[in-house]
Amino acid sequence: MSCLATPLRFLPVLPNELQLAAVLKSGQSFRWHRSSPLTATLPDSAPSSQAIPSPLEAEEWAFPWGDRTVVLRQDELGLHYRSLYPPAPPHSAFLADLAADTTRKLLISYFNLDTPLAPLYQRWGETDPKFAKKVQGPVGERLRGIRVLRQDEWETLVSFICSANNNIARITLMVNRLCAQLGTPLPHPSHFTASCVHHSPSSLTGPSTLPRPPPNDLALYSFPPPSALTAPSTEALLRQLGFGYRANFIPTSALHLVATAAELGITPEEYLRGLRQAEFLKAGKGGIAEAREKLLEFKGVGRKVADCVLLFGLGWSETVPVDTHVFQIAIRDYAFPSSRTASLTPALHDRVAAHLSSRWGAHAGWCQQVLFFADLKPSTTTTATRAPPKTAAIKIEVKEEWVEEDAGERKRKPTFEEEIAALVATPGAKRSRKTVLKTEVEVEVEVEVEPGVVVDGGEEEGKRKAARSPSASTPRKGKRGTAADALLRGMIGSTKTGAEGTGKAKGRAKAVKVEA
Repeated sequence: MSCLATPLRFLPVLPNELQLAAVLKSGQSFRWHRSSPLTATLPDSAPSSQAIPSPLEAEEWAFPWGDRTVVLRQDELGLHYRSLYPPAPPHSAFLADLAADTTRKLLISYFNLDTPLAPLYQRWGETDPKFAKKVQGPVGERLRGIRVLRQDEWETLVSFICSANNNIARITLMVNRLCAQLGTPLPHPSHFTASCVHHSPSSLTGPSTLPRPPPNDLALYSFPPPSALTAPSTEALLRQLGFGYRANFIPTSALHLVATAAELGITPEEYLRGLRQAEFLKAGKGGIAEAREKLLEFKGVGRKVADCVLLFGLGWSETVPVDTHVFQIAIRDYAFPSSRTASLTPALHDRVAAHLSSRWGAHAGWCQQVLFFADLKPSTTTTATRAPPKTAAIKIEVKEEWVEEDAGERKRKPTFEEEIAALVATPGAKRSRKTVLKTEVEVEVEVEVEPGVVVDGGEEEGKRKAARSPSASTPRKGKRGTAADALLRGMIGSTKTGAEGTGKAKGRAKAVKVEA
């Protein structure tokens, strides 16, 4: 696939107003594709790889957005962006973008850039000492520019139906599989070359005679509309794609949306748009409780999912979605009166949300997003200086060998990102590995023991622990502990108090790990 491309454009926005990488990885949206080296966001005057010093500029992000693919790159001054369109007519959206920069309006709306972030951070810091401590502490640099998105309502609803009892990696896989099966193909950034760029509508007068990039199979896909998910075969398809019990929720919700909108004489998109805060309040339909009740009518939508849709898709900025993690933050940091083991009932959910909203104000959901992101980051800990009771000099030798089950050629284990891409490209396929990784680990430990401590059978104890370790003989999915770990623990940890003086002990052992 080739593409039609707009010129590279610029939207001024400082990193303290939008930190692109942090926001796009914070579990709000699941279809942004990160890539490096740069392709579509290089300057028009230098459309080839070049060194860009700022780390903010070292990657670009692509999003398949309805009728176009938007590609972004951030630097310290703002966003460099370009839109890529399919080359086949009609070209009305592309011509409108060339004439009026419609992509800029999309970005301002999507990133909620009409809401300044700096005054919110200042107000939260003045009224909440815990917030001030977080953003001024060691992790404060990572917490700047965290804002809530204003996403497509239907995509947000489906994405968070998928989020129940799930993690970000798997939600991302499910949503992208859905799009690859039922969405419309859109240009991939790798399709871009300088010959794709047009600077005005008049330049698009006929078929281009400029060279096109070599064809490849890469493509991004738009999010399918509700009507694409109402077919009787949709549930079976989603089960094949790995949606599990959620496979029934999505087509049922699509049917409910289409039917409800038809009764009102409007489109499904108009119905969901009417639940946005501004439109809902303007129409006099009630407040957030009434909007939430409309969402709870969809199958697979509970209180937490409804609140995520209200916040990330419908603009109800005061909404604080409460899960177990946020519940623990409320108890730990904000003196919420409850037992940590209490069941998170709807009534308790209401109390926690009200408790936090009263502290953070009209944009409580935004503040919660910053603190939630901060709490998931590893914290920096400091300890008092003291003499260590023992020190260990550890020598580890690792030997890896790829062993083919059916062939003699060596293969590299795919990365997580490569597995995701492969699964999206072949959504019906089952994961099957025909190679195993055989790892031999040799560990040599030398321990200095302080006076009064004597080594007792370190090597043998390590071997006994290794023999008891399941990893010594049977690989365990998702676990990184190995027999070598047990050997190391045994050899370092086998000391007891005695009357001997300072001494040294050595131990050496070998373990084999096999990953299927």
